[in-house]
Amino acid sequence: MNKNGFTLIELLAVIVVLAIVATLAISSVLPLGTEAREKAFRLEATNAVKSAEMAKEAYDLGTFKLDTSNVNSCYNPSTKKMCFTISSLVDLQYYDLDEEDKETFKGRVDINLTDRKNPVYTLYFKKNDEFRFVGLTTKNYTENGELDNAAWQDSYESCTCS
Repeated sequence: MNKNGFTLIELLAVIVVLAIVATLAISSVLPLGTEAREKAFRLEATNAVKSAEMAKEAYDLGTFKLDTSNVNSCYNPSTKKMCFTISSLVDLQYYDLDEEDKETFKGRVDINLTDRKNPVYTLYFKKNDEFRFVGLTTKNYTENGELDNAAWQDSYESCTCS
């Protein structure tokens, strides 16, 4: 250091050290945000399956009727298939999403009722293009199950029970 202040080299050295420290700090914090968003997505996916299960139970109790051709929710006794889109679960008030999330979360839950005591749930669920899950699931989806990065198909947002 000279008598009038810092030299240009000293200032550049400090800036480089600060840039390295900032890069290290940011790179260690960024994965935490992604991990938190993934956990939130898994929780929403679990809620979607639980909501479909509640809707199925309500249907079994005669609370509402489903037909075989509705693209939002349907039941076909001959194929033993039941389906609910995420939007139909919201409309039936079994799944609670605010207005912003209604546009964010898309998909459906298929229920195979061949064995009525142990129905098989297949979840097609996405949050924008950030996270996707397609496949068999259980109520414990949050604890097990991998996110699927396969291409999303528009057919995943409507029901067919034929």
